Amino acid sequence: MIEVAAEANDTLMHKYLEGEQLSDKEIRAGLRERSIRNEIVLCMCGTAFKNKGVQALLDAVIEFMPSPIEMPDVKGINDDGEPATRKRATRSRSPRSPSRSSTTRSSAT
Repeated sequence: MIEVAAEANDTLMHKYLEGEQLSDKEIRAGLRERSIRNEIVLCMCGTAFKNKGVQALLDAVIEFMPSPIEMPDVKGINDDGEPATRKRATRSRSPRSPSRSSTTRSSAT
């Protein structure tokens, strides 16, 4: 797995081939980079029974999978047979809702 992560980019590969140890952060970054480029498929084990491994799976999805904002535009062919592009998701700039701490609650006595 370390070699697979090292193949993500030249910097990690050079460090790996020089015999240096990759840090956990570098291994995770390499795996994430390759999974985003669809070069590898990460696999996790778990069971819904008693939630064994469920939290680890959710943490891995957050850590290794791309958000829609990080994905490129999708190119394809529309129903008319013409080339089409679907733009990637963008983050909206809507104003934030008031936080719970700033909301006061009145209680009837």
